[in-house]
Amino acid sequence: MRTTRLALVVAATAGLTVAGLSAQASDPAPAADPVRQELPLPDEQVVRVYVPGSEALYAMEDAGYDFTGEFQRLPEGILVDALVTGEQLAGLDGFGAAVAGEATPRAVTATPSAPAARGTAPDTADADTVTIGRVDWFTTKGQGFLSVEVKSDALDAADLTLSWDGGSVEIPAYIDSDEYMYHRVLTRVDGPRPDEISVTSSLGGSSTAPVTDWLHETSADIDRPGYEYGFIDGYLNPTEVYERLEQLHEDHPDVTEIVELPNETNGYRRLAQALFGTTNGSRVGVDSLAWGHEGGNDISVELRNSGVASSALDVTVDGDAVIVHLATDAAGAVTSTAAQVVAALNAEAGTQVLAYTFRGNAGADVVAAAPPTLLSDNLAAPPEISRDPFPIRALRIGNHRDGSRPGVLIIAQDHARERVTPLVALEAAERLLANRDNDPTTRRILENVDILIVPSNNPDGGHYNFFDRSGQRRNMTNYCPLTGQADVTARGNWGVDLNRNYRVGSALDGYDGASFSCTSDTYMGPDKLSEPEAQNIVWLADTYDNLKFFMTVHSSGGQLFWQPGAYIADGRITTPRPPLRDETYYWEMAEEILSNVKGLRDTVVQPGNVGGSSDVLYSSAGNVREDLYFNYGIYAFGWEIGGVQWNPETGEFDSGGGFIPEWPEADLQYQEYASGVIEMFEIAMAYGQDQRPATTRLIQERQADGTVHVTFEPSEPASIHYTTDGSTPTTDSPVYEAANVREPGEVIEVDATTTFRWISVDVKGQTERTKRFTVRVR
Repeated sequence: MRTTRLALVVAATAGLTVAGLSAQASDPAPAADPVRQELPLPDEQVVRVYVPGSEALYAMEDAGYDFTGEFQRLPEGILVDALVTGEQLAGLDGFGAAVAGEATPRAVTATPSAPAARGTAPDTADADTVTIGRVDWFTTKGQGFLSVEVKSDALDAADLTLSWDGGSVEIPAYIDSDEYMYHRVLTRVDGPRPDEISVTSSLGGSSTAPVTDWLHETSADIDRPGYEYGFIDGYLNPTEVYERLEQLHEDHPDVTEIVELPNETNGYRRLAQALFGTTNGSRVGVDSLAWGHEGGNDISVELRNSGVASSALDVTVDGDAVIVHLATDAAGAVTSTAAQVVAALNAEAGTQVLAYTFRGNAGADVVAAAPPTLLSDNLAAPPEISRDPFPIRALRIGNHRDGSRPGVLIIAQDHARERVTPLVALEAAERLLANRDNDPTTRRILENVDILIVPSNNPDGGHYNFFDRSGQRRNMTNYCPLTGQADVTARGNWGVDLNRNYRVGSALDGYDGASFSCTSDTYMGPDKLSEPEAQNIVWLADTYDNLKFFMTVHSSGGQLFWQPGAYIADGRITTPRPPLRDETYYWEMAEEILSNVKGLRDTVVQPGNVGGSSDVLYSSAGNVREDLYFNYGIYAFGWEIGGVQWNPETGEFDSGGGFIPEWPEADLQYQEYASGVIEMFEIAMAYGQDQRPATTRLIQERQADGTVHVTFEPSEPASIHYTTDGSTPTTDSPVYEAANVREPGEVIEVDATTTFRWISVDVKGQTERTKRFTVRVR
């Protein structure tokens, strides 16, 4: 359905008739064979750019800059890959941005030096408080790394130094939208794994913390005897993806079904278009009313100069041939303006075409004659790629597809150019079905989990990416008005970012990270849930109330994230943060998922790239994860696959290859990340089989000043509700919270003897019986 155009009201019709014969009557010119315009899209290239912060990033997105992945925070700004035209490349300095090689940002991985000599500390009475958050140790390809996050109550006024037995590095502050987040560093460690680290501040504060291991040795699915994997040998366009999905159902009808989603896409189709003229004031755009493949591509338009003096502007239509006979003056010169030609076309050929001046221009300049020109939808896919609205389907897998088992929803390729992502989803389905008879774990998954897989949620954009424009991110729907960039030269900039089209934390609610510009690659669309692709995901959540887990697979960059996913930049106000129970559960699930990803080739998704996406990546207003988590209580992950790989020979991290890596790299990526998806199914199975509530301990630590520090330690992720006034705790009682962003539970300071009563509620809603403990202050 074509709902994207705004009518152009043309008031000026002068010149349609003049004294003398019409141009048509006096035109001796013979008909010529129509030609097709050659209007190539601008050349684009991926470059690594330095952007001086989030505010500049969002301004550049509004201006049409396309950031493609491998996003890295620096103390002074952001390093990110960008797909740019020559004009955009030349305009970087207008935003304070630059090609990365021309900027001087701090290295992403710190280089350790010898432990710093201990000087005289400032007066401790004025010392800042240093709080260490995460201290993660990991190895990849034989190299050890420390990832450390720490806060100072002096914010970025403190210069912090990380030290361990064998080295030290400075820890840069992480500032986002002018708000201090914390200090953080990723540093190489060439010696053995340290057991403890210390952080000292230039303002006198200090703290120590034990080192914990990030990721663990595990028996990934591909390590199990006889396990089959690696089913895909090349990139697949969305038509091929869904043919393969249907084949899987045909081969395994007893444990699968095809779920037809209710909303078809708008289709891989465009109106046929042409653009006449060389200056803005003389340009005339012409669009067919029919889709290109339904006859629009057969229409030709000619702007004919009769060469006869004093002829009138006229339009003739002969089948698919539209001829504009341009008016002339007494000397035989053309006098018809763009506005007059537009009015004439719409009046006389309005059942076939819609004409308009260029991007709202008054169209006062005289047009030039043009030969018969075929309108074109400019689509290059072969005939076997349907131009009709596309029926999106989900493959449902499991022995019990009746809602009695916990459900997992996997979607991929919201963004068209992320060609590896549908392969991840397909590979996970292939593994489940190929190993159902030879792998006990697979059999248990099929018995205990209800799985839905949508391998390509943006088939229209996916086809356009495959056959027309490799940089295409969005779907193909054109919402640009005729007074804007609706003409054929802007066709590579149309579409809606499906992961900005949802209802929570939307740009319409003031959140950043989505655009209202119809040509921005983060365009949110004309309204929340305007797109059928987004409506379908909400329909799945509405229809299958057993869904408990969700993963949307994206690339590239090597991140795994959840909520909060968006913020209002002024004050950096995020969407609500998950409670400590859910945050802890997310971290536990993340470590299990990513430990399985590590199995194939020792890939590590770094801990600094894991967590709430607005904390570790950027704000993405209106994303699907928040809609499903906040509206349905579904644990909803977003994944950016294809992260950097450590290169032992160069001592540097190599790029993951972008959103369309060369096939040898893509082959490894889809296989390793499919192992993470399989682990999600195992997590869902464990969730369903958990029949016991958490058990919780109260931990007390006596302080030198006589107070007692109290924390709670549950046996599994759980919300702890407690009272100190003698009343019986309920789920309405105060809840034990995180100490701060990306930190464990708070410390409750007790300065008088107090009796705590508490209950805990785990992620399944199972409630621990009431407990009590009296903390005695001497």
